[in-house]
Amino acid sequence: MRALLALLALGGLVLVHELAHLAAARVFGTRAVVFSFGIGPPLFGFRALGQRWAVGALPFGGWLRLEGENPHESQKTSGVPFPVLSPGRRLAIFAAGPLGSWAFAVLLLAGLFFAGTHQPDGTVIGAVEPGSPAARAHLLPGDRIVSVQGTPVSTWSALLAALEQHEDMATTLRVERGTDVLEVGLVPEAGSGGPRIGVRERYAFRRLPPAEALKAALRHTGLLLHRVVDEGMLVLAQPWGGAARAHTVGALVWQTAELAGHSGDALVRVLAALSLALALFFLLPLPALDGGRMLLTLWEGIVGRPLDARVQTVLQAASMIAGILAIAWLAYGEVRQVLSATVSG
Repeated sequence: MRALLALLALGGLVLVHELAHLAAARVFGTRAVVFSFGIGPPLFGFRALGQRWAVGALPFGGWLRLEGENPHESQKTSGVPFPVLSPGRRLAIFAAGPLGSWAFAVLLLAGLFFAGTHQPDGTVIGAVEPGSPAARAHLLPGDRIVSVQGTPVSTWSALLAALEQHEDMATTLRVERGTDVLEVGLVPEAGSGGPRIGVRERYAFRRLPPAEALKAALRHTGLLLHRVVDEGMLVLAQPWGGAARAHTVGALVWQTAELAGHSGDALVRVLAALSLALALFFLLPLPALDGGRMLLTLWEGIVGRPLDARVQTVLQAASMIAGILAIAWLAYGEVRQVLSATVSG
């Protein structure tokens, strides 16, 4: 049941992406021949706002076809046919989908921060691992780290970045403990995710005003984009690795399933990350995706004519094969990880 909810959530994010394309198309004067909520054979349809709408048999995502995109259809249109639009307008329509997915992630997070959520409390330590360098240096939960080897730090990411410069080196931390200021010496140890001293950050429940919530959401999406790109590269390089499954879009879907009946806070964060992952996926330079169609449109704008239709057909076929291979590549890593976990269990 939770897996079904996760797939429905993913489909909802795809639907948001397609609706962003439709909104941009309407802004630039073209319409959709049909916009389908869901995929598969249409269960029923209706006309509204000057176009046809349909409801597909499978409630997953959606799709649209703009006027003039299919040369075999009747050329009678109620707006400007899509191919007649200038390259700049078509480029904007293609870009609207990924931008819409990004904007939806921002709105999700801004709403979460406005309603209230647990957020990092600067560089305050929330927990200390027994036997770690921090424990041996007598750091305590509630301590605030204000500098690393003289470099001021005010956020947890800045703290981690400063520790990276002193891996396996004697390092002095300046720490505030209540009204006292302490100088603490330790040696950051090498870890799989970078230097570690054995502390976890503290979170505090906060509600932000609307403007601050929006700014915090924009910052958070920037961090998420960096993380999704880095982890996507990791998966492509090591689909068979033991940690690979934790970094795939599929893993985000399963996290959504696991969180559907638990923390609403965590669910919103995962949905935002998944929406950003979809935005980046659709920007891949494959002719069947927004990124590839944008490249072809840029080519037309620079050269003054579209790429030869036969070449486009070959590129689309090649991109389809590449997409299938990429899915199989990632699925291989997923299945291998599940089998390894089953055998070890």
